[in-house]
Amino acid sequence: MDVDWSEVRTGLARTRPFLLSHHVPAEYHRCYAPEIRGRRIRLCARCTGIYPGIVAGLWAFFGAPVLPRPWWFVAVLPLPALLDWSLTAFTPREGSNPGRTVTGLLLGYGYGLGLGYLFVGGNVLVLLVGFCYGFVAAALLWYREQRAQG
Repeated sequence: MDVDWSEVRTGLARTRPFLLSHHVPAEYHRCYAPEIRGRRIRLCARCTGIYPGIVAGLWAFFGAPVLPRPWWFVAVLPLPALLDWSLTAFTPREGSNPGRTVTGLLLGYGYGLGLGYLFVGGNVLVLLVGFCYGFVAAALLWYREQRAQG
């Protein structure tokens, strides 16, 4: 099987803008846009909080003495991000990037704890929490799509 390297390069060039931000140009207001070495990059505001939050959650799970780590945080901490997203998806409210980053930190912290509690602690309730959030998110996305179609 031969690889068409020109097609690979074309595909990478088209997906490069989505490497650090999954937003289309109409949603760039949901991104930070620093300039680095003369190039503007887009960073998803919520994801900017999620990744450090995951690190903090894992650190807390593995024994950071100053960070709280009850397992039920896995169920509670994603709620602000879901509420913020719902408000901006279904109301005229625009939200703010600092707010998205803070809710992303909470979401990521819950993810990090969840990873530890599921894969190290064997707590299957984490799966139930994930399925519940997944179901709610899917239902909201479906509803948004139905509203958009009229």
